This record gives sequence, structure tokens and C-alpha cells, in this order.
Amino acid sequence: MDLIRLRNKIKSNKIGYLFLYFFSLFYLFLFRINKFFNEKFRQKKFPVPIVCIGNISCGGTGKTSFVISLSKKLTELKINHAINMRGYKSKYTNKITDSMIENVLDDENSSDEQKLIVLATKNKVPVISSYKRVEAIKYIISKHKPSLIIMDDGFQNFKIRKDLNIVLINLNSFYDRILPLGNLRESYKGLKRSDFVVLNHCELFDEEKIEKVVNEISRFVNKEKIIKAKYILKGFINMIDGSFVELKRFRKKEVSAFCAIGDNIQFKNFLEKNGFIVSKFWYFSDHHRYTITDLVSIKNLSAKTPILTTYKDAVKFLKNAKEIFDEIYAVDIEMEYSDDKIIEKIKKLI
Repeated sequence: MDLIRLRNKIKSNKIGYLFLYFFSLFYLFLFRINKFFNEKFRQKKFPVPIVCIGNISCGGTGKTSFVISLSKKLTELKINHAINMRGYKSKYTNKITDSMIENVLDDENSSDEQKLIVLATKNKVPVISSYKRVEAIKYIISKHKPSLIIMDDGFQNFKIRKDLNIVLINLNSFYDRILPLGNLRESYKGLKRSDFVVLNHCELFDEEKIEKVVNEISRFVNKEKIIKAKYILKGFINMIDGSFVELKRFRKKEVSAFCAIGDNIQFKNFLEKNGFIVSKFWYFSDHHRYTITDLVSIKNLSAKTPILTTYKDAVKFLKNAKEIFDEIYAVDIEMEYSDDKIIEKIKKLI
């Protein structure tokens, strides 16, 4: 990522470090003013419970995966719900996009996350995207009359009163600093506002490392509210014909892979941890919009090895996959965690 490289370059000398440090203090000052003003004078309470799935850092925590897993669980329990999201990098600035009305999968103006959630939930749940979160929630209540609204991101949105806050933390990048010195939107003290903290990517670390982070988090939230989560590799989706491919097809074989997510290296580490030999790996900045040139280059450089990518990346070029690639697969990953406490808490809200 160009911005991260620039930041690391600035941080490499003492003057640059101090420059970013003072900007972090100024950012934190503005954050606290915004929090106080909105909570005191502008916060909106809705008649339908709002369950916020958020984080305290910029990207790479598995927030969208958690939203999908929670939505699937609520669907199994026949709990009527809808999903509200900001739609980061959507080209719609004022429009409310409703997946139940519009075909967002074929809409180049819709955000990647909205497409991903719609695809993963098989369009069984209303997924509404808008930069205007308050208006979007009002629309959801009026149009779909859900018993519950899952708010994808928004832990730092103090204009909306949440009934349950679930915060995702990436174990792979726990020790961090406030923006712009690091990637934190707010300090770890913000975890005190959470009802549950989900510690993600536990599959990449040993128990000693996990417990060390758990003890750090328990300074801000009760240990009973800390939930360990890990990703399980289920198989692959053939992007050419839509068929499911089992793990044994590529395990212990050379593959190529690419992605444009919040933490690219963890995708490569995850594949290698599951027994795949990643001979070629390309990574792009988060939310990168792939061009035909990008995709053709990846195909030509892959040396005819199977090409793997994430669901989040796959939705960006569904239309072009058949035209460009002979063989490409989206990795089918499922987040695994103990959800009993969360589900019981949600049932009490309804």
C-alpha cells in the first residue's frame, strides 16, 4: 500500500516520527470532541435493536466475515433481520442501495462489501448500503420491518445508539498506534464500550501468544466477553463454472494467489498454514479496483498454476472471470467461534 510505505518512510527518522506522533494527538483530540458532541446532542435511538459489528482499527479485522456468519446464524434461527452498511468506495454518494430491489452484483457502482455479503447470504437478507446511515436505518425499518438490524461497521459512529457492540480485533496486528502513526481509529480504551470482543485469526498463533493478547484486552473488558475466533478453510469455488472444489485438489501443490484486502500477507500465511505451496503471490491496496490489464498479467505470470483469491476480490470481476482465466478459484473460508453468548444476548434484545 502506497500510504503505508509513505508512513513507514516518514516514521524511519526521529523528526518524521514526532511529526506523526503530534498529528495522532491532534486526531485523538478531534475524535473525543466528535464523540462528546454527538453522544450529547445528536445521537438517535431507534425502535428496532441495532447490533453493531465494528473495530477500532482500519480494515483487516474480519468484520465482514463476522457479519456474514452472524447473519447466517440468525437466518437459521428464523430471526428476521437486515444488514446496514456504509458501502465504502461505493460510487453512490446520496443513494440508498437495497439488495432486495436492485441487482447489486452486476452494479459496478455498488461497494465490494455489499456484493460480498449479498453473494454469501444468497440474497436472502436485505443488505442496504448508504453513506447516510441514519436515513438508511429509517428506510430499513419502514421498508423491511426487521426484528433486528446488523450494522456493519460504525463503532465510531456516535450519531446512532447501538444496543449491542461487537468489536473485532486482528490478533495479527494487535499492538498498534493511533492514526496516522498507526492504524487505530481510537485507543484500546474504546473497548470499554463493547459488549463482546472477538479476537480473530487465532489459527495463526500458538496459545501462549493468544493468552498474552487476551490478558491485555482484559484490562478494558471482562475476560468472559472475549471470544476467540479462527478461520476454517472449507474448499474452493470455481469462478468459471460455480462448482465447489474440495481441499485435496490443491493441497501440497503449487498455486498462485492474489488479493486486495486489509492485511494481504495474512491471506498468504493462511494458505501456507493449510498446506498449500504459494509459488507466486500478488497483493494490491485494500479495495483496489482490478483492471483488465491487472487480471491478464496475473494469468500470464501464474505459469499455469491454479490461481486462488478471496471472495472479497472475486466479486470485483465476476463478469470478466470466464473471459480472462482458464482456471481461477475463490477460497471458501468460514469464521469459527463460540456464538452462544452472543446469540443469547441478541435474543434478549428482540
